[in-house]
Amino acid sequence: MKHPSGYALIRRHLRRYPRSLRQHLIKELNQLVTYEPVIGIMGKTGVGKSSLCNALFRSEVCAVNAVEACTREPQRVRLRFGNHYLTLVDLPGVGESVTRDGEYRELYQEQLPQLDMVLWVLKADDRAYAVEEQFYQDVFAQYCGPRPPVLWVLNQVDKTEPAEQWNWPSAQPSALQAERIAQKQQAVARQLGQDILPVSVRGRYRLSRLVEAMITRLPKQARSPLVPLLQAGYRTQGVVDTARSSFGEAVVEVIDRIIDLAPLPQMARSALQAVTHTVARAARSLWGFFFS
Repeated sequence: MKHPSGYALIRRHLRRYPRSLRQHLIKELNQLVTYEPVIGIMGKTGVGKSSLCNALFRSEVCAVNAVEACTREPQRVRLRFGNHYLTLVDLPGVGESVTRDGEYRELYQEQLPQLDMVLWVLKADDRAYAVEEQFYQDVFAQYCGPRPPVLWVLNQVDKTEPAEQWNWPSAQPSALQAERIAQKQQAVARQLGQDILPVSVRGRYRLSRLVEAMITRLPKQARSPLVPLLQAGYRTQGVVDTARSSFGEAVVEVIDRIIDLAPLPQMARSALQAVTHTVARAARSLWGFFFS
């Protein structure tokens, strides 16, 4: 268990709770701290899924092969930093063949209940996304259970014509490229009916915005544990503030749920609920102990 002093301070704030309830709360809070996010990476072969993951996270995720599909079976890669873990499920790319796509539909639906989020990566220089649109409808629209949030990522925008105008030192497109990237983003958004995030791994473009979107869209319990696994440049103050606030909200939800289920008189229940936000404030103040 990481940082006993942090848990000692939490216990101090929980001293008004009955002993059995206090032990249950500590256990639940520890599960929040040690939660392991699971993120699925989807998209056609060659869109740069592995390269994107390698750019975002501290460890090399999987081999990158520019010639042939390097991912034909789900690769579960478990990353670790300190006591925190992240599992990436690198799924086979769609669009290889009709036979494979049929297999992959079943595979994706098996994976959905296990995922906290999906990054669906598109290639900016593709002309059409009918395969992705159909695949999304087949896999997600027909799925009856809770669906993880999907972030649609338009990768490799540095290849947008005129590609030779990309400003590598500033990691920015030229004015003409920026205009065409915006046009492409809008066109893909209209076709898929989804918000689209344009990025470039090679061009180091807008990856921080992608991380901010991930932190915002992930379930509350998955946000803070993701932060230690991010590359240093993406652990911005905005990302940390969102994660810290979400951690406090998750703590409140845990406490409220446990109090609601406890066999307590209404007066005792109300007294405990009155100090819930004090505990949540303490948890937020200790965010750095747990996740820095």
